[in-house]
Amino acid sequence: MKGSAQEKKPSLLLWRAFGVAAIPLLWWAMTDIVGVSGRYLPSITAVAYAWQRVSPPIWTHAFFTASRLSVGFVLGTALGIGLALVMARSPASEAALIPSIQSLRAIPAAATVPFFLLWFGFSEGGRYALVLLAVAFNVAVAAGQILTRHSSAHECLFKSLGLKAGHLTFRYCLPRILEDILPTLRYSMALAIGAVTVSELLGSQVGLGYLIQTSRLTFSLDLLFLAMIVLGALSAAFDLLLKVLWGVIIFWRRPQ
Repeated sequence: MKGSAQEKKPSLLLWRAFGVAAIPLLWWAMTDIVGVSGRYLPSITAVAYAWQRVSPPIWTHAFFTASRLSVGFVLGTALGIGLALVMARSPASEAALIPSIQSLRAIPAAATVPFFLLWFGFSEGGRYALVLLAVAFNVAVAAGQILTRHSSAHECLFKSLGLKAGHLTFRYCLPRILEDILPTLRYSMALAIGAVTVSELLGSQVGLGYLIQTSRLTFSLDLLFLAMIVLGALSAAFDLLLKVLWGVIIFWRRPQ
């Protein structure tokens, strides 16, 4: 079994390398061989030149987007898990909160921009809040669903040992949520990427969302492609980081 796993590893690495190279190769073929017009698909060279003329540098825009994404995602995840724990402790709070949570989580981030402009203006707080809410409600619903599947036998065991309700929450409910929440966190990360891009339309002067908005207004297709490529790379990096951190915290489970 160990030998077969070692044989599969180089093969998987080759397939992964092919997956990474396939889109650039297809892109190059469409522009340089097929001859698709730059009006519809800029060449790789044009995007590389756009990289050089961005001011401030593209890494500065990526850093601000990543920081807003990180803060909003962490706070949103904490809020979502906290809401789930509150609802698990009190059926009355679940009955009161779940209809609103279910309604609000269906609203796309772009539809909330006018409200956040009225409430926060062009401040950074509005951008963090937009990402936070995009994550929190999905995490709350998923975490609550996880807790409804927990074994009543385990709960009786902990109670028979004389553990207080607060101990049950942090010694059983919280680890139980963390064990199964990874798929929802990865989905919520994708939502957070969209939310942070939309949030940077709120008067921001730096960020990948700002670059996308600027390129749209100036019809700079090469700059638009550059911003989208960096945003996609950022999304892949955050997803990988999320899986690694989950594997460290929940060391007895394999990433899903």
